[in-house]
Amino acid sequence: MDKAVKFYDIQDAVAFNNPIDEKDQFYTDFSGFRKGFNEKKIYKYLNINPITKECNKISQTLKLFLSGHRGTGKTTELLKLKNEIDDTTCYFTIFCDLSDEELDVNNIDFVDIVILILEKLIKAIKDKNINILKANIKPFYEWYNERITEINNATDESASIEVEGKVGIDLFSLFSLVSKTKGKLSGSNSTKETIRTVFINKFSDFSLKFNELIFDIKDYLQKNKISEDLLFIIDGFEKIGSYEDRKKILIDNSNKFVEIKANMIITLPIELFSEVGRLKEFAKHISFPLITLDKKSKEKFKEFIYRRIDKKLFENEKVVEKIIEYGAGSPRETLKIISSAYIEAEEEVLDLKSIKDAQSSISDEMIKYLNESEIVLLKELKKNNKVLFSENLAKLLVKKIVLEYDDSLEKQINPILLDNKDFIALLEN
Repeated sequence: MDKAVKFYDIQDAVAFNNPIDEKDQFYTDFSGFRKGFNEKKIYKYLNINPITKECNKISQTLKLFLSGHRGTGKTTELLKLKNEIDDTTCYFTIFCDLSDEELDVNNIDFVDIVILILEKLIKAIKDKNINILKANIKPFYEWYNERITEINNATDESASIEVEGKVGIDLFSLFSLVSKTKGKLSGSNSTKETIRTVFINKFSDFSLKFNELIFDIKDYLQKNKISEDLLFIIDGFEKIGSYEDRKKILIDNSNKFVEIKANMIITLPIELFSEVGRLKEFAKHISFPLITLDKKSKEKFKEFIYRRIDKKLFENEKVVEKIIEYGAGSPRETLKIISSAYIEAEEEVLDLKSIKDAQSSISDEMIKYLNESEIVLLKELKKNNKVLFSENLAKLLVKKIVLEYDDSLEKQINPILLDNKDFIALLEN
């Protein structure tokens, strides 16, 4: 993507579903602008000196959950973290984006995710030309191949997982077998369920074999001074399935994460924040809040916008300030408002009218499906932002009608709604 210097460049320049890292020309460093968050905490949990990046031994595997609204910049922060860690010998990092990995995000299960991270691990090692001994691969390969035989015996021939003929056991053959399994998880529901059932019924064995493989890989990495440990970064949970699916995978099946003896950083959808107490029995948690808007952060958002769009494409700076106000401290929502204003604009410039039309369009859509109990909660929130967590609040957080700041201590109604007359009427009735 290139910076927009002409009006019709804008739409591509604000493509808000394309994650970037700190090496991208559009990257803006918002460090220090999220109240309650400091990236040094992540380094300390990983036992890395945040200043010198010196590695220190971590004897117990880490599970770290990073929670926050969709669009706060978690993916950008995690990609930056991965790149910085890759410059050290502390961890061999494997990044998994669940929404971009050919899984069926509308029908997904814990088993699908474990198979995905297994595939990503093998591919990362293969791509780095790391030569894991056949003796270390063979036990896992043979166990996994037996499960594939079980799956094939329980499915139609057309849905079976193709197994290579008699070939040598190596990383490539293991990668091929796991990739074919993952491919079937985007197929028919009956095939998905068969695969999941086979692995769930043998999950203790699966985790044991997986852990043996992880240990052998880690041992190789240490002996060859490549890295001291493995780290999986699993992103995109807020983009998959329903609230019930996400809760089942991350909360109800959280014990299965414990069984996998690998370090993991996992993004936690904002609506599951109330479950952090349960997760803290075996994991750490850091909140990744929206950016609190003040004089300094507003200037930072101007930098964020002007990196993507030339100043001459805005009628004046008041237009940019209004975009930032409606963006409410969310980089993604800020870009979404610009994208909508581009569509609404009557001339080849972004002016206050196009921003107002974008605000009306976005807010009208947001309030269309509010139910009575949600409106009652919003009335209470308008009077007092210290409302207790509830299922209705979770839904409002997902829909970004309510926004959280400062480590979830502060809750506000999305400011884009406060200029909507119909919304105000709902709260005043």
